[in-house]
Amino acid sequence: MRSGNFFCREKTEKRIRQKNGFKTMEITKEEIIKRVRDAGVVGCGGAGFPTHVKIAAAGRRAEVVIANGAECEPLLKTDQYLMLHKSREVVRGLQLVMASSGASRGVVALKSKYHEACASLKKEVPPEIEVFEVGNFYPAGDEHVLVNEATGRIVPEAGIPIAVGVIVDNVATLINVCEAVDKGLAVTRKYVTVTGEVKRPIIVKCAIGSRIRDVVKLAQPIFENYVIVDGGAMMGEIADEDEVVTKTTGAFIVLSNDSSVVAGKRRSIQVSNRRAKSICDQCMDCTLTCPRNLLGHRIYPHKIMRMNFFDCDEMNETTSGSFLCSQCGLCEITCPQGLSPKAVFKSVKERLIKKGFKNILQNADLKVHGEKDLRKFSALRLIHRLGLAALDRPASLYEKVFVPPRVRIPLLQHTGSPAKPVVIPGAQVKEGSLIAAIPEGKLGANIHSSITGTVVKIDEKYIYIEQ
Repeated sequence: MRSGNFFCREKTEKRIRQKNGFKTMEITKEEIIKRVRDAGVVGCGGAGFPTHVKIAAAGRRAEVVIANGAECEPLLKTDQYLMLHKSREVVRGLQLVMASSGASRGVVALKSKYHEACASLKKEVPPEIEVFEVGNFYPAGDEHVLVNEATGRIVPEAGIPIAVGVIVDNVATLINVCEAVDKGLAVTRKYVTVTGEVKRPIIVKCAIGSRIRDVVKLAQPIFENYVIVDGGAMMGEIADEDEVVTKTTGAFIVLSNDSSVVAGKRRSIQVSNRRAKSICDQCMDCTLTCPRNLLGHRIYPHKIMRMNFFDCDEMNETTSGSFLCSQCGLCEITCPQGLSPKAVFKSVKERLIKKGFKNILQNADLKVHGEKDLRKFSALRLIHRLGLAALDRPASLYEKVFVPPRVRIPLLQHTGSPAKPVVIPGAQVKEGSLIAAIPEGKLGANIHSSITGTVVKIDEKYIYIEQ
C-alpha cells in the first residue's frame, strides 16, 4: 500500500522545486507515466479516461499531441481562463505528454476569438509546439473534428485519435499532468464554471467531493426553483444538487424550469420516438450538418429517423450508425421540427447492445465531405437557437478555493473499474493522501483525499471525509 503522505502538497512541492526547477528537470518516460498514474490524472473534458493508460498505450505510434482548448459548448469559460492564466503549465504538460509518448509535434488548439489566451500561449510555446486557432463553430472541441482541423487527418469510424498518430488531451488534464510530474501533486481540485441564471457567473476552484448545491450557491442563483445542468447545454445532463464535483466536472449551468434546454433534457425517449414517427419529414438537415458525416463516417441521422418507423432492432448499415454517433446534439438544433435523432440513435444503440450486436462500421479509408467547411454550424447561431444568448457573460474567478467542511468522494470518477479503498473509517488523512487505489489488473485511476480530516464512512460508491 502506498504511503498516504506521498502526495502531501507542502512536502512534495518543496522537494521537487529544490531539486529540479520547473522547466529543466530531466525525467524518463516511465517515470512520467508512473507519476501521472500515482496522481490519479484522468481526462478532464470527457469520460475521464486514465491519462497514464492513454500515454502508455500510444507506444511508438504518437506523432502529434493536441491540447484541446476549443471549449465549444456555449457559456463555458473554464478552459479559456486556464489557457490565459496557466498557459505555462498547459505547455509544460503538453511537453511531458510529448516526451512520454514519443510525439515530435505539439499543438495547442483553441478558438481564434480567445485573443488574450492566444497571446499568452504564444509567449510560452517552444518551436516544436504551435498555437492553432480554430473557428467559432460547434462542435469544434469534438476530438474527431479537432484532429481533422489541426492535422488534416481523419480518425477512423468508431476509432480513437491514436489510430492516426494523434493524442488529444484537454488543457485542464495537461495542467494536472504538469503538477503531478513536476510537483508531485495529486488531483484533488477542479476548476468549474458556474453560470446561467445567476447574479455573478464565476469560475471556482473547488475540492473534489464538494456538493453541487454548495458550489452553485457561490454564484447566487436568481431563482429559488432552478434546474442545474451538469456540463454543457448541448451534451450535459440535469444534475442532482446533492451529487458532487468529480474529476470530470466542467460546468454547472443554472436555468429556469421553463427553459427550452431543460425541457429537451427532460423529454423521455418514448416521447422522442413517438414524435419522430409522427412528424419527421425527411428533410435531411440533420445529416447535412452532422459533424461525423462531414468527416466521411457512414452515419445518416435522417435514415435512422426513417428506420424508426419500423422499430428495427436488427443490425444493418443504418442502425449501426448509432455506434458512430458522438451525441453532440447538433441534429436536434438543425431539425426544423425540433426532433432528436440523437435520442433515437442512443435508443437504437442500447437495443442493439442488449441483443449482443457490435459495431460493424470501422472504415479507415475516409474522405471529408466537399462542403464540410461550408456546413459548419456557427457557435453564435447555436447560442441564439438555444435561447441562451442573454446569459453569455464573462465569468470571474471566485476569490478563494472552495473547501467545504465535509466531502463525499466517488470511487468511480473515470473510465474503468471503481478504485479500491485503502483507508478505513477513523483514518486521519491529509489533502493529497491516497484513499483508494486502482484494482490489480484493472483499468482505473487512483483517488485522493481533497481535504485534511477524518474518514467517517465508506460505502460501495463513496468515501466520506470530515475536517
